[in-house]
Amino acid sequence: MELEQRIDLITRNTEEIITPQELRTLLETKTKPKAYWGFECSGQ
Repeated sequence: MELEQRIDLITRNTEEIITPQELRTLLETKTKPKAYWGFECSGQ
């Protein structure tokens, strides 16, 4: 998968992510980056 496709997939439907440049650098340097997927039950 191309870099731009990976970025689009990762950032879709997200509220908070690292900066776009940090994400790009991470994807360029790590073949299998790990992420924290948090969920807040706010009642809204």
